[in-house]
Amino acid sequence: MRPTDLRPFLRAAGRVVAFGFALCFLSSFGQTFFIALSSPGIRSAFDLSNAGFGALYAGATLASGLTMIWAGGVLDRVSVRAYAAFGVAGLALAALSMSLVTHVVLLGLTLFCLRLFGQGMLAHAGITSAARLEGGLRGRATALVSFGLTFGEGLLPLAAVAVIAAFGWRELWQLAAGVLVLAFVAGAALRLGAPPTPSAAATTGSAYPASSDEADPPAPPPQSRWAIFTDPGFLLFLPAMAAPSALVTGFFFHQRVIAEASGWPLPLLAISISVFAVVAVVGSLSAGALVDRIGALAVSRVHLLPLAAGGLALAFLEGAYLAPLFFALIGLTAGAGHVVSAAVLAELFGTRQLGRVRALGTAVMVVASATTPALAGLVLDAGASLAMLGVPAAAWAVAASVLDTRLPRRARTMP
Repeated sequence: MRPTDLRPFLRAAGRVVAFGFALCFLSSFGQTFFIALSSPGIRSAFDLSNAGFGALYAGATLASGLTMIWAGGVLDRVSVRAYAAFGVAGLALAALSMSLVTHVVLLGLTLFCLRLFGQGMLAHAGITSAARLEGGLRGRATALVSFGLTFGEGLLPLAAVAVIAAFGWRELWQLAAGVLVLAFVAGAALRLGAPPTPSAAATTGSAYPASSDEADPPAPPPQSRWAIFTDPGFLLFLPAMAAPSALVTGFFFHQRVIAEASGWPLPLLAISISVFAVVAVVGSLSAGALVDRIGALAVSRVHLLPLAAGGLALAFLEGAYLAPLFFALIGLTAGAGHVVSAAVLAELFGTRQLGRVRALGTAVMVVASATTPALAGLVLDAGASLAMLGVPAAAWAVAASVLDTRLPRRARTMP
């Protein structure tokens, strides 16, 4: 972004960006990378295998994703401020529950709440607010908002590992609950919020702009969830939309097992996750600028290729250098994925019903991410090599990229 562009951009989108960034950062406490740091302690406390904990986590994630089909659409009918406040309060209670839970059934319910309020509602509110902006702002704003996710991925693992080493995994969740309570109080006291104002963003429609200079056309009438889900563009984009969430979730959920199999010490793993976060920032900002310049559809065709390269690296390379290389490659796609998915859906369906559309997309991503921890757990428990994780991941990413080339380039009249 050129310096001369910064002031008008911040004037138009600064409030939305700041609020969305905060929501995405707080959603970290319900994201896989943070929960997985407690995985050894949880499995030991509840006598769960890799596959057993993966299956429990998958069930909780699947249930939260299905719930988001309804909960995400609520954002089209209420203020984002009220929606976010409810999400932060729910996530704080879930974090507190995680620090106290002693029964495996309650553990499953707690995981459901962490995923619903964290990965689901808070991330959905932050990114949707940015994606509702007009076409010339949407890509950069979404990139900056999603930076809240990568900031959490870069800052929290090192801090969490230190807390677990000094105090324990339950104490980590007590601290997380305290941070969320402070955020809730601060937000209420400062009356923070970024309500979706009816500007050009409220009237944008289904289009595929070749550049940021093109205005979005009038929005199509709202559609039913089934009409959205069965729309050819939505179906073609599903594999690409689900790939970063599903594959990166699988890798992060079993990060400790992968590290042990590869001979990576814990400090190297934590540093490599920080590398992931830094590179994800680069991917996010680059994708945002490209989306505003050439359109989201063009970017969608290439943003999964680093993830494919990461899968192949995990399968066929070895050594300490593999850890930062692997996390850097998947981080590039993870950062870009937040931007590309939101922008493509806005170009396909407009912004009037973006809460509902993104809710369906989020549900698909969550359901996909629910399957990979369990499947990867079965593979790892069977003693298979890491190639059995890396090669299928690379194949999925390449196939989804090919399907993205079939997305329509021109505006379509929605039924």
